[in-house]
Amino acid sequence: MRRRSVDHYTGCLLGGAVGDALGAPVEFMTISEICRRYGVTGITSYVEYDSGDGEFTDDTQMTLFTAEALLRAKHRAQLKGIGGALGVIAHQSYLRWLSTQGIKLMQKKIDNGWLVQRHELHKRRAPGNTCLLALSSGIAGTLDRPVNNSKGCGTIMRSAPVGLCFYGEPGRAFDVACELAAITHGHPTGYLSAGVFSAIISGLAVGANLEFSVLESVRILKKWQNHEETLLAVGRAIDLFKLVRETGKVDPETLETLGGGWVAEEALSISIFASLLFEKDFRTGVLYSVNHSGDSDSVGSVTGNILGLINGVEEIPKEWIDRLKGHQLVKQIAIDLFTEVKGDLFNMNEEWWEKYPGH
Repeated sequence: MRRRSVDHYTGCLLGGAVGDALGAPVEFMTISEICRRYGVTGITSYVEYDSGDGEFTDDTQMTLFTAEALLRAKHRAQLKGIGGALGVIAHQSYLRWLSTQGIKLMQKKIDNGWLVQRHELHKRRAPGNTCLLALSSGIAGTLDRPVNNSKGCGTIMRSAPVGLCFYGEPGRAFDVACELAAITHGHPTGYLSAGVFSAIISGLAVGANLEFSVLESVRILKKWQNHEETLLAVGRAIDLFKLVRETGKVDPETLETLGGGWVAEEALSISIFASLLFEKDFRTGVLYSVNHSGDSDSVGSVTGNILGLINGVEEIPKEWIDRLKGHQLVKQIAIDLFTEVKGDLFNMNEEWWEKYPGH
């Protein structure tokens, strides 16, 4: 199946990082507080630093390590002719992320590959407690053996690379995203929301339109047990979009009827609604998603992933990319995801092995 271009893959990951950075400084603020501080339209650019620069948070950090895990697993499968190790490889990648937060598990050798060596990732940017605690335990949760009962949005904000990797295979993307989300979050609504999001990305990656991709993800969702809460959240987003399309009324208060985005199904619902509403307008859609009372960076990240993939990197304001700290790293990971693997079963590419060793 024919994929979208590398520019669209880049748009997906850079769009998510941009939305993350835009929302980071206003996370935990109410919409009233945002408007009092930044004007009636809220934030319209990066506001965290006096320089005008933006910086992504743990949402994008963990997205990059999810991409690393997928690339390592794909490389291993090609070189050895076998798969099945993605869960273990992903847990190791997330432990590498944990080490960038100043927490190392001494029994784990995790300091290989190129991503963990990047100094710009060795910074705490409001990491989620659930991810920190789950990974610090040294135990990887699974769908059958949950590590906790959390449904925080830490599942969904890191899952875009799954859809990009399994492009045109929304069912497979859904399954894998649930598996990886369950490493740190054990509540069904948490991992099923990640599954829905990744299935949407999988469809968009081969050119399907957003509304079709959402409905396809719902079809897959209904096959899973305990799907009711996630299904309700997606349905509310679709219903609200239809209502706004009829009435023309759109404001921050409308968005906030879907929740604050702190839990996975709310972050999913808000992002779907904002993306449907502004499907062809990256700038307006992402700004709309972050100017609300709630988890602005996570919702901005997920919305940015969707709208960046649909519209491509050229539709992201150039200033937002240029002033984003670490944007070249995000771009390189996107290119590598599009590349998938270098070398073959008989000729190992040494550069690729250094970056993404198959373990």
